[in-house]
Amino acid sequence: MLAATLTRGSRSGALAASKNLSRARSAVQKTATRSCGLVAAVDNVWSPSPSTTSSNAAILHDINVLRQTTSRIVHRGPDGQKLTRGSMSTGGYGKWAMGHQRLAIVDPNSRTADMPFRYDFHSSGKNMSGDSKVVNLAANGEIYNHKELYAELVNEHGWKIDRGSQSDCEVIGHAYACLGPEEAVKRLDGMFAFVVFEEGDEATGKAPRAFAARDPVGIKPLYYAKTADGCGYAFASELKSLVGHVDTSTVKQVPPGHYWTPETGLVCYYNPDWLRKDDFAPWEEGKAPSIDEVREGFNAAVSKRMMADVDYGFFLSGGVDSCIVSQVLMPRYRAETGDDRPIPAFTVGMENSPDVMAARAMVDALGGERHVDHRQRVFTPEEVFNLIPKIIFHMETYETELIRSAIPNWLLAERAGADVKMVLTGEGADELFAGYLYFMDAENPRQIQNELRRIYGMLGDINLHRTDRMTMAHALEARVPFLDTKFTEMAMSVDPALKIVDKEAVQTNSPGREKTYLRNMFEGPNENGHSIPRPVLWRAKAMQCEGVGEDWVSMLQRKVAAEVTDAEMDNAHITYPLNTPHTKEELYYRRIFEDHYAGMAHVVNAWEGGCRAGGAAWESDAYTRTGLNNVGVLSHSLQEPVSHSLQEPIAARGFSTSTNARRPFSSFART
Repeated sequence: MLAATLTRGSRSGALAASKNLSRARSAVQKTATRSCGLVAAVDNVWSPSPSTTSSNAAILHDINVLRQTTSRIVHRGPDGQKLTRGSMSTGGYGKWAMGHQRLAIVDPNSRTADMPFRYDFHSSGKNMSGDSKVVNLAANGEIYNHKELYAELVNEHGWKIDRGSQSDCEVIGHAYACLGPEEAVKRLDGMFAFVVFEEGDEATGKAPRAFAARDPVGIKPLYYAKTADGCGYAFASELKSLVGHVDTSTVKQVPPGHYWTPETGLVCYYNPDWLRKDDFAPWEEGKAPSIDEVREGFNAAVSKRMMADVDYGFFLSGGVDSCIVSQVLMPRYRAETGDDRPIPAFTVGMENSPDVMAARAMVDALGGERHVDHRQRVFTPEEVFNLIPKIIFHMETYETELIRSAIPNWLLAERAGADVKMVLTGEGADELFAGYLYFMDAENPRQIQNELRRIYGMLGDINLHRTDRMTMAHALEARVPFLDTKFTEMAMSVDPALKIVDKEAVQTNSPGREKTYLRNMFEGPNENGHSIPRPVLWRAKAMQCEGVGEDWVSMLQRKVAAEVTDAEMDNAHITYPLNTPHTKEELYYRRIFEDHYAGMAHVVNAWEGGCRAGGAAWESDAYTRTGLNNVGVLSHSLQEPVSHSLQEPIAARGFSTSTNARRPFSSFART
């Protein structure tokens, strides 16, 4: 085989914080010194107007600005920074620039695996027709089928170019050159966001190309916008790297399952029947998968996500989803790695909370400390409130339900990121198996199927947004086996009548409650003979903000409400005409968001009605915009008796309500 030339750009040693960031942002950066992210910019050489093809954006012309901008996301990839720049044509017409922060999980010691990649392809694959291609790639994520896909290029498409590294993301460039971008992105199995700049050749008339894409589910983020002068495009993994470089009114996210080109704009490439066709119903034709097939599909999804060359662990919330991940993972971890050390498991919550107590029981069921190194982050309410501005800076959202869960998730990721680079999580099961309590008010199976499709479509804005931002803020990669695309198709091909929720079963923690199909699937022992304890298997679904402590949300709401005046609420519709805050809690979060991301409020895709249940086709009072109505349903038999009322005033539990504890917003945001 012939070899492609992979050239290396300049690489910075020290990662200086951007001078354009506020003191608040600088303080946040210092706390997050290690996680994979990209920054890219290009002149709009595709514009029909010559006056708008060349941007004066500093990120394109000043290497120090590119370095500073890339360093804003150093937390996503502390293992290396690489910067590259060039022209979009052989004649030097049109500039492009890329920056990348690497979190090394696959081939971690190889510097040839550092991105951005620059491929100078001089050999021909099936779709190159003997032409050369110069392809520049910056990517974020993991491509699980990289070996299989490269073998397909060689064996089925005549690709003749060797790989230059063992990086899983390198295959994106080979597939792009061999198959063409539109086909290549459909072949990728993984979580990803990437940008490609293909240089043109004036001698042959080959036009330059730009291509950006995001994975089908939205596990990895990608934003784009016009540069401030309107003559170029900028891309970034996080909004913070666009601040100061773009026209904020043009900022958009690349939606899950979409690609973008300057000629076509956004194009949806992920169109499975279960998601796009209202009449999808294989169960009516006897084509639904069996429960054994679905179980094996999940086992395969877990095995696929064990691809790593570094130590890893798993999040163990004590909810049934994370317990299922751990039950499937444990025997495979031993068999596939040969490692007999206890695998790290990470839990967050207040002492005696539903999550902490259930997680401890699950660790015992998996063989205890001999097999699981259980690392717990037990917190008290007072220690976390001052973290909220920092968390919102990293979350880049003001969606209230999401921020509530992000607070304990921050602490969990911080604890895990100190020990490992990758974790498996249980995210996504609720969107496939009707896991939320408001599903008990659904009127028929078709409503359930349609609602699952609706909330699945929001994953990239909600659950996965939180998972990515909170883990990557601590140089930690989270993998989500429940959202494997093949497994998802199987789960959504199950008759929704099997996902109906019985209200009485919810009250008694028994079969018939939410996610009964999933719970039954993993009720038996795994290959090691370990079973999920019954109180854990049949406990109520708890969002993380609820499971960490039944009264945590009410404490949080009372605390932040004290930071907002009645006058501010009265003027909220004037101050924030878009997605106007309805509560003091919502206004508090919005105020912090605007301090960092002014002009970008339109990028946030918030829940209709202020909560997940607000957009359902049926009425339910299980959830409102202020949270779960009956938090008592979350308690289970593994907890110690609660010594106080969940409605007891904060001060009665020793929680400070002094003036010092309620510092004004400005001091939160500037320290």
